[in-house]
Amino acid sequence: MPKGRARSLIPKFIGPYKILAADPATSSYKIELPDELENRRVHPRFHANLLRPHVPNDDARFPNRNIEYFYDLGNYIEGETLVEDLLDHMWTPRLMFQVKWADGDITWAPLSVCSKLVALDRYLALHNVSRPSDLPKAVRRR
Repeated sequence: MPKGRARSLIPKFIGPYKILAADPATSSYKIELPDELENRRVHPRFHANLLRPHVPNDDARFPNRNIEYFYDLGNYIEGETLVEDLLDHMWTPRLMFQVKWADGDITWAPLSVCSKLVALDRYLALHNVSRPSDLPKAVRRR
């Protein structure tokens, strides 16, 4: 869902969508998703506990409700999201970097994801090392 939206204002469910297939062994359903969700790489198979039956609009209780309106999921740019900077690192069994994405998200990613980033070169220069394996094992937090 888009950044900066109040969680209480975001719909809990969207739809209705047609069920294409059911798998009783795993309690999962394959549903027909609109192009908007498929382009965002939303997988069409959902567990039964994530689905609810569709209840048609009651015009007496909710007049003029537009059920054809598709909730605005925010802008989506196909392809890779831009990395703004690397903020920190930590050594778990493998080297992880705290990545600040251009859309404002901050996540942890392994070296394999960050290895070809220009931001990694800047981060290594900031720590006066030439290879990621030379980064200090313990980082002092301020």
